[in-house]
Amino acid sequence: MADNKQLSLILGNATRLLDDARLLVGHRRYASAFALALLGVDEIGKVLLKSWEAEKPLPKPKERPTAHVQKQAAVANLLVAALLARTFPQGIDWKTLDTEALTESFNESNEGQLLALIRDGHLDRRKQNALYQDDDMMTAVDEGFAEMQIGGILEIANDAQAALASPFNRMAARSFYEATVLGVSVSDRADSGAAIQDEKM
Repeated sequence: MADNKQLSLILGNATRLLDDARLLVGHRRYASAFALALLGVDEIGKVLLKSWEAEKPLPKPKERPTAHVQKQAAVANLLVAALLARTFPQGIDWKTLDTEALTESFNESNEGQLLALIRDGHLDRRKQNALYQDDDMMTAVDEGFAEMQIGGILEIANDAQAALASPFNRMAARSFYEATVLGVSVSDRADSGAAIQDEKM
């Protein structure tokens, strides 16, 4: 079970990794900066997962994604929750919500596209490729790709750190995470939707 001191240490480590990534950008070491920034995002995801587990154990996933993908998906779902809060600043009427239109809108958003990249393992593979070179194939992330992507990863990390402050964002993110990563059905989440609405008000 995570306590506040442990979570603060992990968040401090995330900040250190992100600061180091920014230093590397200043020295044009984009591939290493990309990998460190994504490790910082992983640490933010670790804080979310540990805090959710401390509140109430997460359901067992139907499929077992890697630990890194789980952490990155937690962060992506936190960003989706923050987008939901911005989209409905007065709260949500879950009974009249057009979930199909909302889902389509979120899937087309930057946050939704990030989640798709994470679920496919694409982002984690890019991080690994920025750090390692396999002998038998050209897999390393080239500096051009990393330079184009590093700003986006740092922005994701900044947005996630800001979104962590909101209890609504954390609670909604957990519901989204359970659906998108753990495979918890909509009917299983019906009660949590009401709880999220109550928390926002």
